[in-house]
Amino acid sequence: MVLRPGWFPEYSPAEQLVFDEVKSIIEANYRQYGFAHIQTPAVEANTVLLAKNGEDAGKQIFWLYGLAQGNDDTKDYALHFDLTVPFARYILDREQELTFPFKRYQIQPVRRGERSQRGRFKEFWQSDIDVIRRDEENRDERQVPRNKVGKNLFYDAEMLVVIARTLQDIIAKFLSNKPFTVHINNRYLLAWFFSQFDEKVLPQLYNLFDKYYKMWFDIFQKELSELVSPSDVEKIVSFVQSNFDRLDPNLVDNDLYHKGYQELQEVLHFVDGLNQEKKYAIVWDPCIIRGLDYYTGTVYETLFDDDIALGSISSGGRYENLTGYINPKKSNYSWVGWSIWLSRMVYLILETMKPEQTTHTEYLFVHFSETIKDILMIANIFIKEGKNVEIYPSAEKLSKQFTYADKKWIPHVVIFGEGEKMLHRYKIKNMKTGEEQEIAL
Repeated sequence: MVLRPGWFPEYSPAEQLVFDEVKSIIEANYRQYGFAHIQTPAVEANTVLLAKNGEDAGKQIFWLYGLAQGNDDTKDYALHFDLTVPFARYILDREQELTFPFKRYQIQPVRRGERSQRGRFKEFWQSDIDVIRRDEENRDERQVPRNKVGKNLFYDAEMLVVIARTLQDIIAKFLSNKPFTVHINNRYLLAWFFSQFDEKVLPQLYNLFDKYYKMWFDIFQKELSELVSPSDVEKIVSFVQSNFDRLDPNLVDNDLYHKGYQELQEVLHFVDGLNQEKKYAIVWDPCIIRGLDYYTGTVYETLFDDDIALGSISSGGRYENLTGYINPKKSNYSWVGWSIWLSRMVYLILETMKPEQTTHTEYLFVHFSETIKDILMIANIFIKEGKNVEIYPSAEKLSKQFTYADKKWIPHVVIFGEGEKMLHRYKIKNMKTGEEQEIAL
């Protein structure tokens, strides 16, 4: 019987090594592009967590209660359900000490009361990067001609490149270069398209688009037909099956359309300059909307080409004014954020492999009672040199000590018995090849 709560992941030592290595790859890539590391508390004030999406967020939050008073004693804080809202609060608390644009990365667990399924959990790790700018650092959109972009979109593009390169490193290491595609869209294009339909059905249409890759196409059409007319169904199907090459800048005379089109073009222009190697695919995808409604411009989802049913392994986008929902006097910030779903990536990796290495130990020192003081001296030399060592605790049979090393996948065993002491040498045995090397003290 499993005692831990369901859908709260827990790893064996071997699985934890995989998790740690994936996390290290992500951190190394984020740091390479100048993102500063921060941490925020596991809890936030309810007024902060509910500031933007009160009703929807309230359905996902794990609320905190008093220890003795019972369920009616709701505290004024709860476990955070993502890392973006806490980051907005962090900015408000520290804006006088930060240098803008501020680039941060944050890798922490979040808890969310959503329906659990393959690759989705009630507790999971996110690995976020965000760039936040003050409005005065951006150009005034009101003074920009219609066919020009009024905001600096460099970070929209840089973030795409950082995430894609990070995913490449993880996938090359663990998933045999499994192909993936970055799906990109713009919320202004969506706003233009959905403006053609009755406002009463817009929430259902947005929700249906957000679930597009989680259902069969005929079910998508069926649910559409329950919301709009047959001619509108045909129009929507044509839209979701289009691609960026078919988007004409003069397709319609609509400001929202032109704005979305121009922003997409500029982001992809920057991406071409940053992505010299061009090792990953990028497509415009009209079904990418990002469910949380604080996104206001570029939005992204990253999917495996041969496992779309798994869902997004990485997603994000541009959002404005999130700080303004927490403090209306502080609405002068714009953001771009993206997250790799660390727990989902590890879940997929563990689906495809059974890790056996359980420790970082590089050398196991065999225990001989007659030479243990010398063994400890040699082990300390290894430690001072930065090597990871383990000393077997008692003078058991050699076969038992070697079996211990095998089971933990420790690659080398150091042997220093009476015979080696007489020769002033110790042996290092390679547990994979069986070869032994003698080294003078």
